[in-house]
Amino acid sequence: MVDLLKEVLGWTSVVLYILLTIFNSMKFTRYAAFASATNDTVWSILMGWWPKVILNLSVNAINAYRYVKDFTKTGKAVVNTLAAIMATAILYITYIAISAFIAEPTLTVALQYGDLIIIVAALYMTSLKNYRMLMLLSGFVGMAGYFGNPQMMIIKALVIAIMSYKLYSTRHMTKDQQLAENH
Repeated sequence: MVDLLKEVLGWTSVVLYILLTIFNSMKFTRYAAFASATNDTVWSILMGWWPKVILNLSVNAINAYRYVKDFTKTGKAVVNTLAAIMATAILYITYIAISAFIAEPTLTVALQYGDLIIIVAALYMTSLKNYRMLMLLSGFVGMAGYFGNPQMMIIKALVIAIMSYKLYSTRHMTKDQQLAENH
């Protein structure tokens, strides 16, 4: 039964990832991102992929925070308390996961952490080109880190294809076009 659940959640992850690339509304994108990260959190826990659990909990926390802040009339104190609780939980899980990795390091898990670090760095970029270059790198590192899992291989192949296309198709943009795309 658990193996079937892993398969269903894995393929649901692929579908949700594709949907994320389709939506043009921020509200629908947030819904899809929340569904995707929730699905991936459960899937990652079942697969034992702690770097992916940390990433998806972080994505969910950021999306929940931004949704509450942008689309509700929740008070600032409540929003900030919610953010503090989520950050504390993620830091605790990160501590446990890294402690387990240090106790029994493997190349596969090291690559998964590398993928996590690259994605987090990409999220801090203010230039779309830099973001896309880091996400392209994430595709290759993640492909190696999750090698053998067909769903993650498809997702990482999609990341590589989408980022390669975006980098190629925007290579001749003028500075003004690049600035417009970054905003």
